[in-house]
Amino acid sequence: MAEISDSILVEKALSGDVLAFRYLVERTQQMVYQVSFRFLRDQHDAEDAVQEVYSRLWKNLRKYDDRIKLTTWLYRITVNHCLDILKSARAKTRTEDISESLADHFPEPHQVLERRELLDQLHAAAARLTPRQQAAFILRDLEGLSVSEACSALDMNEGQLKSNLYYARKNLQRMIKIEMLRP
Repeated sequence: MAEISDSILVEKALSGDVLAFRYLVERTQQMVYQVSFRFLRDQHDAEDAVQEVYSRLWKNLRKYDDRIKLTTWLYRITVNHCLDILKSARAKTRTEDISESLADHFPEPHQVLERRELLDQLHAAAARLTPRQQAAFILRDLEGLSVSEACSALDMNEGQLKSNLYYARKNLQRMIKIEMLRP
């Protein structure tokens, strides 16, 4: 059976078809959760963010422009919501474990520990980036979005994205070097 396009599902959802909206959610839920988790680094906060993102999607579905991919629009909603959460909680620092899905499997326990420590340092450093640098880094380097997809999701032009990504990588490299020099 051919997969139904997002545009058709949106049209059906707008006409009251709850199953069509549910299918949209099921189709995109993992992506929204992963992006939320990468920003928030907490399972419960990410789950709450997913709920809010889909609530916002439902409320704003009439504003959807089918000239852009629904996933790109969802990235934008998700990133904006996560940045709002981070702005309101900037004073709090989180030191929770990185999701096991981010850690590669190594045969030796010390290699697993080293990798986890490096990922912890990377995420702690990423949390200290500016919101725009953090968003560019997460969408391009962690989520693997193309330049055009990330630009659209972040409402940036290509130059702004590349600049934010350059400074994010430079700042991360500097912060991790400093951290590694500490006794």
